[in-house]
Amino acid sequence: MVFDCDGVLTDHESSWQVLHEHFGSKPGKYFAELYKRGLISYLDWMKIDIALMIYSWGRPILKSEVLNALSKVRVKPEAKRVVEELRSRNHRVVVVSSGVDLLVRRVCEELRIDYCLYNELFFVNDELIPSGISKVPLKDKSRIIKTIAETSKIGLENTVYVGDSEWDIPVFKIVPVSIAVEPCGIACKYAKYVVKNLEEILKIPELS
Repeated sequence: MVFDCDGVLTDHESSWQVLHEHFGSKPGKYFAELYKRGLISYLDWMKIDIALMIYSWGRPILKSEVLNALSKVRVKPEAKRVVEELRSRNHRVVVVSSGVDLLVRRVCEELRIDYCLYNELFFVNDELIPSGISKVPLKDKSRIIKTIAETSKIGLENTVYVGDSEWDIPVFKIVPVSIAVEPCGIACKYAKYVVKNLEEILKIPELS
């Protein structure tokens, strides 16, 4: 069982958007388009986003301020029960997220996720720097999940993926069981199952 994090396990659709809103910046659709076109890397996009936040904030951003911003994000109430039930059915539960490490790691610890992968912010003496480690570029999710499935010896044929955005569509196309959590926009059309609530996942025949 592989879950996206933002908007799937949490009540906010994007940890990056939460940071932009807190620090008064805008994510800039132009840079997202450059990434989609392959003209900049995901790390380039991360650096630009962080630089926009710092510029808008008007002073250095401290780690404590990032944590404060992300503290607004909560794990969905039903997520813990769903993860515990899946584990009781002998499913290995994994999170692969392009979200921010300081949030995704907290979510994984709270839900006792078996394996968690995310992008990392970079701090120098607790000051946020326009850099980071891009472990989960949005366009690379399908490759990453395929690698995890193969190295774990579970196999892609036994992998279920739960997502909610257009970036999850390539993963939906390679796994036998794909689940989209509403609101999921265009991604809804590509998932085998669409659910309104995480608890509906437990009723899916392949997961019984």
